[in-house]
Amino acid sequence: MRAKILLLAGFLTIAAWAAEEGAVALSREKALVLCSEAEAFFHEANELGQAEPARAAELCRKAVARYERVLKDSELKNARVYYNLANVYFRMEDLGRAILNYRRALLLDPNDGKLQQNLQYARARRHDQFKESEQTRMMKTLFFWHYDLRLKTRQKLFLGTFLLFWLNAIALLYCSRLSCRVTLILLLILCVSSAGSVGVSLWNMHKQKYGVVVAAQSTPRKGDSESYEPSFAEKLHAGCEFKLIQRRRTWSEVELPDGISCWLQNKDIEML
Repeated sequence: MRAKILLLAGFLTIAAWAAEEGAVALSREKALVLCSEAEAFFHEANELGQAEPARAAELCRKAVARYERVLKDSELKNARVYYNLANVYFRMEDLGRAILNYRRALLLDPNDGKLQQNLQYARARRHDQFKESEQTRMMKTLFFWHYDLRLKTRQKLFLGTFLLFWLNAIALLYCSRLSCRVTLILLLILCVSSAGSVGVSLWNMHKQKYGVVVAAQSTPRKGDSESYEPSFAEKLHAGCEFKLIQRRRTWSEVELPDGISCWLQNKDIEML
């Protein structure tokens, strides 16, 4: 009897697994349809503009529901879906989730110039604007090319200097002039610097954890409980970005753009 029960349980487990796999495949097939519907809703909402704000808001909510379902229930998690979802949230004036999804899209496509422009525009509209720390300003001055040049440009710079370095290294076998040696050293410095810059950017995007405040307001505190005093008088608002220091069950310690650390409730934030 026990053997029959175990056999039946095993059969049901395999059947459930097969059904789940089929559901994932089916949801992926539906994903493109849902995205098309969401794009149509968003396009119609933009056409209505200010003429029918209630109807436009309803269409935006429908578009968000479809994009969110695609991201949750299918494997279609690409930069375009996150970008389109961010655009809908931005139209709904939900800056927190707009910035969150623009940044998620950038993780998948860091060289998209239009995406970067939309993110910068959304950042300019948020309530909280932080002054950078003295250390950050110094770093941006010393390594201006790392901060000012796009990742794709720095990747091309690395490939170009890498190629030129080896061409000059071969040429040095036939020309031992001092100028050739100086050129080789300069190319080596540029090659190593550009490679380090690209490596740091990729590490920050994929290893360092970042997040965004999505609640309308969030009180930063000095510890992981509401019994702690606020870290400062002003509250944080939707769209405020941070770097994660540590995460606990209901609270997270974060570092703000100005270098100040504080604790925020997990229900007020979302991670990239």
